Amino acid sequence: MPSNRDAPRTRRTPTPANSQSGAPAAPAGGVNTPAARRTAWIVTLIAFLAGVAATVNQFKVPPALPTLLPALGLDMASGGWLMSVFSVSAVVLSIPAALLLHRVGLKKAVIAALACVAGGSALGAVAGDATMLLASRLIEGIGMSVIAVASPALISLWFEPRERGLPMGIWAAWVPAGSVLMLNAAPTLEAAFGWRGIWWAGAMFALLVLALFALLARLPRDGQEHEVPPQQVAPLALAGSLRNPAGWLLALTFGVFAFSQLGYTTWAPSFLSEALPLSAATASFYTSLIFLSGIVANLTAGWAINHIPHRPALLVFAMAVTAVLLWWSFRLGAVGLVVPYMLALGLVSNMVPPTIFTLAPETVKRPEAIGLAVAAINVVSNLAVLMGPPVVGAVVANGRWSEGSTLLAAATSLGILTSLLAWRAMRQG
Repeated sequence: MPSNRDAPRTRRTPTPANSQSGAPAAPAGGVNTPAARRTAWIVTLIAFLAGVAATVNQFKVPPALPTLLPALGLDMASGGWLMSVFSVSAVVLSIPAALLLHRVGLKKAVIAALACVAGGSALGAVAGDATMLLASRLIEGIGMSVIAVASPALISLWFEPRERGLPMGIWAAWVPAGSVLMLNAAPTLEAAFGWRGIWWAGAMFALLVLALFALLARLPRDGQEHEVPPQQVAPLALAGSLRNPAGWLLALTFGVFAFSQLGYTTWAPSFLSEALPLSAATASFYTSLIFLSGIVANLTAGWAINHIPHRPALLVFAMAVTAVLLWWSFRLGAVGLVVPYMLALGLVSNMVPPTIFTLAPETVKRPEAIGLAVAAINVVSNLAVLMGPPVVGAVVANGRWSEGSTLLAAATSLGILTSLLAWRAMRQG
């Protein structure tokens, strides 16, 4: 069967000066040549590292809170905003960023975003009051918002739809990998340098990734099937992609996942410490197993989705089993059940992100609209992140833990419905 490159082309091929990346083009000969495929995987890994750099800086707050709050005279509510401001940035900026990405260029956008993360972290390291620290977190959140949209869009350009599963599985591990890295590194950094040392380390890591990204990131060569001249498409034309119901149904499914996962992982250490004879440190470690096993789940789901005929079925399966598992989330009655439960929940629930990020590009007709599809997912999921912890916290207040399990299972059951509807919408085109 002839490839897409054999089909006649009617669009104008841009000059190198007009290309999205502003970087040397990928090796000539098509994206399926050995040299180009090597470049595709290098781009995937460096885009993944950009996400890890953002997540590392997002999750430096929780381990630093015990010393950070008294050092700057912050109360717990203000401390919570140091995390939530990331989600506020994503809700406000994801879609505008996606509409402008094709004009700025994916590579330039990620470089600027990493500069925001590094600069914001450095500003926070010298912050003398809560206002300055919150402002620095807002700058970091802006960077993370752009990375969350641009990196998966960049990866998608390098792979055919049938091949995107494993690359998106790697990408989807950015949050668990970054969070586990920082949660384990922060205590050592703080013991040696104080909480400001954590902020400086985050800034230096982001700068290192920025340098690697500037050196290694590429887009497919102009004229290949994955590349579309960015200057020929107006933002309003791209906005029409938001009318596809399949994309919004995937976004709602991911929102349910984010609500349930963050709602549970925020309060799981408190439950384990209160309901079971576990220390706070042990309870936190057991909760982190969800993220550790999630890395395995991301890669496994990414591989599997390339090898099953009905790919949305994996999403329905993951949501259904997660709903059952969450029924027992705050009902665990024995210490011996905690580790296998956390591992099982992480392995199943974390199949959701790579599946959704693999399916999302298929809901838009233009390659340059992929970022917009991802942005819609980020908006909904970050709204859910804002709501999850406080809503679950209100329900489990005064020790009503079992009611929290009921809420999480019911919310995730809604995700089963939205994933089924998304499957139907994708079949209908």
